[in-house]
Amino acid sequence: MAAGYGPGYGQGYGPGYAAMPAPQPVRKKGFDILGLIAVIIAMIGLMPTLFVFLIGLIPEMNAIWWLLVALIPMLGIGGALVLLLAIIGLIVGITRKRRFGLSIAGIVLGLMMLVPIGLLYFSSTM
Repeated sequence: MAAGYGPGYGQGYGPGYAAMPAPQPVRKKGFDILGLIAVIIAMIGLMPTLFVFLIGLIPEMNAIWWLLVALIPMLGIGGALVLLLAIIGLIVGITRKRRFGLSIAGIVLGLMMLVPIGLLYFSSTM
């Protein structure tokens, strides 16, 4: 037998133990917190608009459309904030190689929040 190599070689002691590579810690995938915040803000902004729209379809409640005058600016500000958070979350998720699905959902919801403003701005009725 060679010097230093006894019956414990490879079992945690002896000269071969120091040369073994250390186990790498398991790296957990990060959570997309900016995307989650963007989706929550989008839901808070879209729910009242959806509520007013659905109630406005009832013939007896046709006068509720005036509430959209207050909701449209809220959609614009909220949509811009949601898009900003979601785009930052998407960039961070891509650069850190983490999940970014909620950021993509936030981008879609932010664009949905800006669609009514675009329809009002680009409508062809004069």
